[in-house]
Amino acid sequence: MKVFITARIDPDQIDRLTANGFKVEQGGFGLTGVKLDQDQLIAKFKDIDVAIIEFENITGEILKSSSSLKIMACLRNEPAASTDIVAASKLNIPVLFTPGRNAVAVAEYTIGLMLSVARSIATTHHLLRYTDELTSVSYSDKAGERKAVTSEWSMDPDAPFQRFQGEELMGKTVGLVGAGFIGQEIAKRASALGMKLLAFDPYAKADQLAKLNIELVELDKLASESDFVVMAAKVTPESTGVFSAKAFAQMKKSAYFINTARAALVDYAGLYKVLAENKIAGAALDVYPTEPLPSDSPLRKLSNVVLSPHLAGATTGVVKHHSKMVVDDLLLIKAGKIPSRVANPEVMAEFIKKGGLK
Repeated sequence: MKVFITARIDPDQIDRLTANGFKVEQGGFGLTGVKLDQDQLIAKFKDIDVAIIEFENITGEILKSSSSLKIMACLRNEPAASTDIVAASKLNIPVLFTPGRNAVAVAEYTIGLMLSVARSIATTHHLLRYTDELTSVSYSDKAGERKAVTSEWSMDPDAPFQRFQGEELMGKTVGLVGAGFIGQEIAKRASALGMKLLAFDPYAKADQLAKLNIELVELDKLASESDFVVMAAKVTPESTGVFSAKAFAQMKKSAYFINTARAALVDYAGLYKVLAENKIAGAALDVYPTEPLPSDSPLRKLSNVVLSPHLAGATTGVVKHHSKMVVDDLLLIKAGKIPSRVANPEVMAEFIKKGGLK
């Protein structure tokens, strides 16, 4: 049974495949950092049984070119980002995927950004490391003369101790726009910090979220009552632009906006407006309408924004998670069982009828 892997993969999981009779070949992005093009993929797909990809683009033409391919595996939360699932379904090729593979990574990063904006961690690091602003502070003494502050603990309003007094997270309300894998992982960590949890998610069930102490609410209530609004939804036609200028207008002046999900969920013009006019306390952003963030982006000029370059899901743990998930599922299929992480489960009956992975 031949497996061709272009995804980043944990070596331990390759060993599991080999031990279970799979012949493994690696190439493409996971091996070289360069994605294979369509012609290269067609050549590789000619005599393989299983393809495990992450970032390569698998078109219908590639799938049709292979007479031997039995299973596609896309190591992404959203397999349609890399694989033509409609074409795979027409060919009765199951498409495995790895939902929630980066949920822990994104959740931890999100909490980090919340702490950063609430306590000015990124801002003060930058000022202390790259400027003299925090080491040359002065204040007026009783005689009206300006004198240098000799301690960060000065009670003068210009001193760091006064200027950057932050907010504690305990007792604050987090509003999650999206309560799937990532939203629930954020909720677990926020709950451990003593925070109240709200969520807006048209597909979630209130009784299930209640087990995590999450109250399911409408978006208006979430926007107006949250101290931290956190985007955690996937992009669908219904969720595109869900956090609009109207929603920003409903936020507290003391609230923060966090986006570690996708830019398409948000009206970024509306976000910029409320930030520039100090209508909300600040924001922390990991995703943008154009990536990389352009050098002339007006967001770069705002002092109440923490910016990061789409790193929330970037950990070595993500590779370990998605590698184990896909190998677990391949071994289930090899044993004649049906895994739950199949993007097109309707093809499984015909797949098994034709012999499955044998």
